Amino acid sequence: MSRLLRSIIVAVIVLAIVVVGIVQLTRPIPPVAMKTNVKQVSIPGKLSPVFPSQGEAAIGEESLGVIQETKSEQPVPIASLTKMMTAYLLLQAKPLKVGENGPTTTITQHDVQVYNKDVANGDSVLKVQVGEKLTERQLLEGLLLPSGDNIATLIGEQLSGSLSKFVAKMNATAKSLGMTNTHYTDASGVSPATVSTAHDQILIAQQDMKNPVFRKIVAMPQATFPVAGVQYNVDYMLGKNGITGIKTGSTNQAGGCFVSSMPITVKGQQHILIGAVLGQKTYRSLRSAFNNNVKMLDSVKSKFENYTIHNPSQGFAKLTTAWKQSASLKMAKPLTVFGYPGMPVKFGYDLHSKQVPMKAGSSPAKMTVQTGDVTQTIPLQTSAAITKPKLLWKLRR
Repeated sequence: MSRLLRSIIVAVIVLAIVVVGIVQLTRPIPPVAMKTNVKQVSIPGKLSPVFPSQGEAAIGEESLGVIQETKSEQPVPIASLTKMMTAYLLLQAKPLKVGENGPTTTITQHDVQVYNKDVANGDSVLKVQVGEKLTERQLLEGLLLPSGDNIATLIGEQLSGSLSKFVAKMNATAKSLGMTNTHYTDASGVSPATVSTAHDQILIAQQDMKNPVFRKIVAMPQATFPVAGVQYNVDYMLGKNGITGIKTGSTNQAGGCFVSSMPITVKGQQHILIGAVLGQKTYRSLRSAFNNNVKMLDSVKSKFENYTIHNPSQGFAKLTTAWKQSASLKMAKPLTVFGYPGMPVKFGYDLHSKQVPMKAGSSPAKMTVQTGDVTQTIPLQTSAAITKPKLLWKLRR
């Protein structure tokens, strides 16, 4: 091989090495990756409510969902608890603000016939007469305070044109709310074929209690109507033991039923506990439902408080690089959540900055903290700096 040829080969090799080196040095640096360490934790301890010895029951909170319930719940008649769904659909179709009365309904001969029929059957009613005018607010008051079965029928027919179409709407809405063990056959709950569970009644109560108009009405001890005059709330527990609502129900088939609301204050913030007790069949069934509901809520209300979540030793997540650098991701300070012993706290992560260098204490990611319907977003900080890769690593990768 001639000297010239050898020189050319060496030059080509050197050039190739230089080209490869330039390519390696100018290739994009791989972004950092994130590995999550914690997806869920539970608040230490266990919630142990005192449930009734008969029927079924459940406990919830306005934003935390259904918290605990009796075992092996089965759909049972719910009587006038049905009217929580009737009220919900009315307020969905015709929203009201606090202080508003809403549109006016004029009572017809048909409405009076329904009233007379309900009276003859011994049902709970609101007295009406032809030509009487009731606002939407008064319809809600007549539905929820004296628990007028005839008003439930009026609302259903007014909203959907017929009771059968309204019942179909009730069932479709129940399905959309996750009330999988509920079936409505009427707007009032007189029919024993209208059935649900304590769990599902917590779900509809939570939806209703999000509406300030509904909350205000169920907390009223009485209301005055053009024909019926002063009518009292059949929730005889209202204003006692911290109870501010929500709805009673009682028939021979359903027994005593009561869905309640109990506000509690934690660190200056108000939260509403919701209790549901169904199927209390005693000498005084409704009173048993009242007493057992309060006893159940009293047994756990002190357990609802703010709890502190600290950083895990390994961090909530970890950043890694192809050049073997890493940094844990932690909160700048402990996190506070409202809840109860045993409550699951779920975490989600988003790495929104993947480029290096990163300083120690920078916030390239955020963490969502989910407790029931409540979501908090917390920035996560790096525990150590992540630098750009060294020259040698770039050449050898």
